[in-house]
Amino acid sequence: MKCEFTAETPINPTEDADKVIKTLSNMFDYDELEIGADYISVSGGKDSLIKLREALEVRRIRNTAHKILIKGAYPGVIHFKLNKQAAFSGVVNFAEDDLSPLGEIKVKIETDDVEGLIDWLAPEIR
Repeated sequence: MKCEFTAETPINPTEDADKVIKTLSNMFDYDELEIGADYISVSGGKDSLIKLREALEVRRIRNTAHKILIKGAYPGVIHFKLNKQAAFSGVVNFAEDDLSPLGEIKVKIETDDVEGLIDWLAPEIR
């Protein structure tokens, strides 16, 4: 299965870049890190999503995550947002609105098997 992801979040003037990197590291084992003037992004393959997958299992929110991922799925791509403050604490929490004062982590996953990746990342528990 082809899978490449990118996660990007703004870095505000009041934030420490190292803490923003830690926030992203709490959710992803990324292959590449990019620091821009006002953002930080990470990217990688399917293995980079294992931390996120495990966090969904630990929080027991796989069914909810499955629904959110389906909602953000399009042919060849999945879009969703994570709460940046929760991620800093190592907690996965989806953000559906841009209400966080620090901004959200915007995640884009490109894959040739959208349904298969969603089932792997957040399998439904029946």
